[in-house]
Amino acid sequence: HAPVVPPPMTYHAVESSDLPPTRWSDGTFECINDPQVCVLGACPMGCVQYLYAANADAAGVETFETAFFKVCGLTVVVPNVLGAIVATAPATGAALSPLNTVASFAMAWFGAANRGAMRRRFSITGVSECAWVCACSKFMFDGDAERTDDFCCYLCCFPCAVCQETRHLRRHNLGTIAGRFKPYDDGNANGNGVNKPYAAPSPAHMRHVPGARVVHPGELK
Repeated sequence: HAPVVPPPMTYHAVESSDLPPTRWSDGTFECINDPQVCVLGACPMGCVQYLYAANADAAGVETFETAFFKVCGLTVVVPNVLGAIVATAPATGAALSPLNTVASFAMAWFGAANRGAMRRRFSITGVSECAWVCACSKFMFDGDAERTDDFCCYLCCFPCAVCQETRHLRRHNLGTIAGRFKPYDDGNANGNGVNKPYAAPSPAHMRHVPGARVVHPGELK
């Protein structure tokens, strides 16, 4: 008898609650670990906003379009409109300056909320190098160190926080990020073109794991 050829292996989505706790794949300021993401994050007129929206979409927090228009409004439109007004009427500078501060805090608040949702969905724990900078703001988050850290990362260095999230999603191929960025190799590639020791994520940490096919006794020849 001809051997029985099993059908192609099927894949089943892994729920977020099944992901083991893990820390961010690298530090907030280690942007050079992925030059492609680093270059996009360094461009303030649309590129870093693209990364932010891609992260929000990958984590299932917001649609790409909603997140993109929101971040563009707070980081591009508001500062440039206020700057243009002050340039034509310098006397309004003192009155309009607080609006820039409000926009910065609003961006940090929205960014921290999205980053927190990403933590919960993908079981990301721990704080970054920014944790101590805004320690005085813990009262805003009931003493929660991780929420305080998320807010501080966006307030102090919005592009660095966004790039860190993108690197983590890309390294572990989480959410829909693979539709926008080619995942890293699962061997030694660490994103900067240099082979260094890097432990590939376990199957349980990937968004999809293979499901085993049940072979019935009658199929064994």
